[in-house]
This record gives sequence, structure tokens and C-alpha cells, in this order.
Amino acid sequence: MPVIAITGGIGSGKSTVRRIFEDLGAFGVDADELARQVVNPGSEGARLLRETFGSAFFDSDGRLDRRRMAAKVFGDSKARHKIETILHPLIRAAERKLLEGLRIEQPEAVVAVEIPLLAEGGCSKEYDGVVLVTAPGEIRISRLVESGKYSSDEAVSRMASQAVDRDRADVATWVVDNGGELDRTAEQVRAIYTAITGA
Repeated sequence: MPVIAITGGIGSGKSTVRRIFEDLGAFGVDADELARQVVNPGSEGARLLRETFGSAFFDSDGRLDRRRMAAKVFGDSKARHKIETILHPLIRAAERKLLEGLRIEQPEAVVAVEIPLLAEGGCSKEYDGVVLVTAPGEIRISRLVESGKYSSDEAVSRMASQAVDRDRADVATWVVDNGGELDRTAEQVRAIYTAITGA
């Protein structure tokens, strides 16, 4: 069961590439979704975050206020290190459990795991290959602003806080240029999927 990682900077189009892999027959895994699951009310992740950062980051139902937490740790390297130390092992454990089940249920499947901070986390060697998704900075900023989640300044700051593509390229097996038309992106992904499956 080949397991590949999809990584890239914020706004590069990692989710788009993952969905194309899924359309081709791969089983897609979104690490951000796993990150949400490991902080669900009553979870170990929620308990540890509450102990570390306080109850002000949780609502009355015990749900983590992700935007407030992101605002807290962004630009604060010590806080970011704390949250990464707590969450990364839990996310990796959830991913391993999911993959173990897939190896039993779908042993022939290609699995495409979308991981935003692969280069930063240093776990690229755990995958059978790494797909780096790239796009020019101005396009990434435009996408982030159009999503309604970020102002232009916030988009630039978020991009600056992550690894640069040069560092990500060091761990990449394949590179997908997602700065143009979707058809061109899909063509590149199909070529990678064919290389993996031999079909």
C-alpha cells in the first residue's frame, strides 16, 4: 500500500491536489482533519491544551476555539513549540491507526496524506514519496484573501512563518506546479499516480 505525503505552503493548493488523487482512486487523508479530531471535547489533546493554555481557549461545550488558539501561537515561537509538542504525536498516532486499518481493508490502495508542515516536522522519510505543491507567492496570497479567512497582510505573515519551497524541495519526490489552470495541475497529478501504480 503506497503512502505518499502531499505538502506545500499555505495557499499552494494541497487540498486540490489531494482531491485529484482521490478522483483517480486514491484514499485521501487530511492531517488538518486529524488535528481537529485529536482535540475533540473529552480527548487527550483537549485536556493537554487546556492544562497548558487555560480554559479561555475552549467554549462551554469543551470545543477548542481554533481561531483564538491560532492567534495565540502565531508569532509566538514558544507557544507554537508547546502546541506542536502536544499535538504532533497525537496526530501521528491517529494517522498510524488509520493507515493500519487501511492496510487490512484496502491493501492495494494508494494513500495520499495531506500534511502542511511536513518539512518542518521532519517526518518525510516515513512516506513512500512526497508530492510538493507549489504556486507563485502572489497567487497564493490572492487565494488566501479570496477565501475570506485572511487579510492580505495576514496571508503574507502566514506564508513568511512557514518553510520556503527550497527547504520543502529537499524532501520532495515529485513537484506539482499549481500556479496555472486546473487541467494542467490534474495532468501532473495523473502522471504521478501512474508512476506510483504502474497503470
